[in-house]
Amino acid sequence: MALNANDAEQIGAWVDAQSALLGLPLAPEHRPGVIRYTQLVMGLAPRVMDFALTPREESGSVFVPVSPGAAE
Repeated sequence: MALNANDAEQIGAWVDAQSALLGLPLAPEHRPGVIRYTQLVMGLAPRVMDFALTPREESGSVFVPVSPGAAE
């Protein structure tokens, strides 16, 4: 089932289910903010996921630190 970011009731049910699944208590006064933030992230996610990365930008299996200001 695909979630509809515009359906606060559906997102609320998903937030409740995830909270229970993770064993993460969610205070009632925080729930509206979590729902709103989830809707915001769902709206931004397609833009992030559709952004093409080159092989140089893809994550690698080895971390190589670079000093600040190093030429590329």
